[in-house]
Amino acid sequence: MNILIITPDYPDRFKVHYPFVKQLVDEFARQGHNCSVIAPYSVTKNKRFYPTVEMDGPVTVYRPNYLSFSNLRIGNVRPSDVFRRKAIMRAAKMLPQKPDVVYCHFWECAIEAYPYAKSQGIPLFVATGESSIAAFGKTDEVTAEMRDYIKGVVCVSSKNKDESISLGLTTADKCLVSPNSVNSALFRKLDKAECRKKLGVSEDKFIISFVGAFINRKGSNRVAEAIRSIKGEPVYSFFIGKGDQEPACDNILFKGRLPHEDIPVYLNASDVFVLPTLAEGCCNAIVEAMSCGLPIISSNLSFNWDVLDDNNSIMIDPNDVGAIAKAIQMLRDNKELRERMSASSLEKAKSLTIDQRARGIIDFFDY
Repeated sequence: MNILIITPDYPDRFKVHYPFVKQLVDEFARQGHNCSVIAPYSVTKNKRFYPTVEMDGPVTVYRPNYLSFSNLRIGNVRPSDVFRRKAIMRAAKMLPQKPDVVYCHFWECAIEAYPYAKSQGIPLFVATGESSIAAFGKTDEVTAEMRDYIKGVVCVSSKNKDESISLGLTTADKCLVSPNSVNSALFRKLDKAECRKKLGVSEDKFIISFVGAFINRKGSNRVAEAIRSIKGEPVYSFFIGKGDQEPACDNILFKGRLPHEDIPVYLNASDVFVLPTLAEGCCNAIVEAMSCGLPIISSNLSFNWDVLDDNNSIMIDPNDVGAIAKAIQMLRDNKELRERMSASSLEKAKSLTIDQRARGIIDFFDY
């Protein structure tokens, strides 16, 4: 199958943006499909031009340069949108063969790619993984004609499915719920003692890990505040990420960005994963932590319900610092509970591997 993936960004030698898209595309290619990616590249935002075409292993990546002007509007028109859509059309004309499917991340890209897909008679699919579909502010551009043309919507959670339907973007019969998944060859259970030895951390410490942007939505400061309030045995931490809300508390063992491939060692050196996020599509970091066998402390909100339950997690009000602290303390003080939740996380993660997800989406393309 010839698959054209259209995405707002894609990893390159300068930055690692949208790695979850690359992970899925690489798996499509491993399963024998011919993949092309169009990721429009803003020369005004990045302050440099980028080669239009590059090879990423077996995948051809097109990065058509365009001019962006942030949120500038001229009447009802955003010049950035106009130039980006033209860039997509320009790159599509470079494809050596007509795609069998156009697959867009996310609704915004689907709006931009729709004229091309329709003009060529190519089935159009949308991946919806936004933390809030309504927040991107372009739902009114999905016309009835476009809604009818879209063949399918791949939703990373039941929450995203319900939101897409409630916004009038699609219907239930066109939706596939397919939670984000992991590369199980990378994110897997490793020997904790060996991982701690590698990181220079003693085996007797109780360690929680946080992976995500240091922003209010993800809750880095709420986790740090919770740790500061906990009495008794010290709680140590890894804070992996970056952002304006840099966490501050005692006993931080690591704080900052890491290459994606280094994160499994830190997760496996941890006892618990904590992420009191306020909004998600389906959180990759949570699934990665589950694949490493960690009990999860996260939000009691609907975007988590496809991957978390009472067996592998403690779900809390993400704004309640006291509840976060209580959950951390409960797992710190109850090794047996940690072990039960760890086993449940590993069992659940067996169904959340990238190869299974890719096959399910390909089958959906063919339905």
